[in-house]
Amino acid sequence: MKIRNMVILFTVIMMAGYLAAIATIYASQINRVDVTEINQVAKTIEQDWHAGDTKKSGANGGLSYQIALVTDENYQALLYDGIRNRQTIIDLTGTATDGQEELLGKIIFLSDGSEEATMKRNLMIMITLTFGLVMMMVYLVLGLVHTAILRPFGVLKEYARKIADGDLEFRLPMDRGNYFGAFTESFDLMREELRKARQGEYQANISKKELVAELSHDIKTPVATIKAICELLEIKLATVKTEDLPGSTAATTITESIAKIAVIDAKADIIDALISNLFHATLEELEMLKVNVSEQPSTVIIQMFKEMDNFGKIRFKNDLAECLIYYDSLRLGQVIDNIISNSYKYADTDIDIWFNLDKTAKNLTIKIKDYGAGMDPDECPLVCEKFFRGSGESIQNTPGSGLGLYLARQFITAMGGSIRCYNEDGFTVELGIKLV
Repeated sequence: MKIRNMVILFTVIMMAGYLAAIATIYASQINRVDVTEINQVAKTIEQDWHAGDTKKSGANGGLSYQIALVTDENYQALLYDGIRNRQTIIDLTGTATDGQEELLGKIIFLSDGSEEATMKRNLMIMITLTFGLVMMMVYLVLGLVHTAILRPFGVLKEYARKIADGDLEFRLPMDRGNYFGAFTESFDLMREELRKARQGEYQANISKKELVAELSHDIKTPVATIKAICELLEIKLATVKTEDLPGSTAATTITESIAKIAVIDAKADIIDALISNLFHATLEELEMLKVNVSEQPSTVIIQMFKEMDNFGKIRFKNDLAECLIYYDSLRLGQVIDNIISNSYKYADTDIDIWFNLDKTAKNLTIKIKDYGAGMDPDECPLVCEKFFRGSGESIQNTPGSGLGLYLARQFITAMGGSIRCYNEDGFTVELGIKLV
């Protein structure tokens, strides 16, 4: 029901109640008497009194009466009570000895007050009905306001919260009887446009990341070619140098060429490492770096470390107990590769390895420690964040992208393990791997 119709209905009911109350008041009259009937009854009472009837109260013609004589002690009190109770009072006269009429007293016609009670009851009924109707209309209007205005506002509030939280699939319910129907439709159109824009942005970002991944993969091929050519040139120049005479100008030139080729080879290694990190980071954002965990023997871990021991600096401080652990050999190899590479690059010291098997907690801990300068203690919690690099001068002057430990954490976490980095007479990394 429209609010306009509610207002009209409310006005009609109020006017009807008002008119009914006015009609009831005018139709009700207190102590209304018939003058002719009163006169006839009064004459009858006078005749009976003169005839010797000495009763001072009784009923005649359906009317109750009481006679108050002037000679009565309570004469004035009876008159005042009659006046106070709105009773009809008629003179009672008689003939004196001199033939003149004299006032003997008053005939007071008694009323039981039923007319006044009836009027009060009728007024109470009308007031109660009117008040009840008003209350019903008020509650009806409040219910309409809640249903038509407040509840739609609540739905709009929830809708706005959903949109702010990024839930663009939440549809706003449509109601033709809603006063805010146009706003509802506009908000839903806005949601659709936002959803389309977000989908477009997501697809654009995916395309950019796929392009970066493809370019990173394609760049690795010419870099690998450059490295292969450098190795070939180094071998050939080293062969020519050994055949040349010592101390000749050609030997010096060849030595300088070999040094320059070594620089090119080193820079190619750096480019290859950066491209690999970029490639892995892009694939990780595209959720293409899958981790396939399976039950495998722990002895493979020793072989992984030995394959990384290019400079003979890795030392095993205790034996690794044979057991079954959950891991992905490819991803765990990348984790170890990134950690050992960082130690080579930033510390260039011996690297000690400890193994701790905790059967109660079903966990294998691998502690990897170098003896370099370590990290700033305040920066240790951030060392596994994406693109984070320490503020130390040696770290800033060393090429890197800040993705090695980030990818290590991503891989080890996906395998159900853990990683912890801290300083302990150098930089230490602890890897936790789940036991079968």
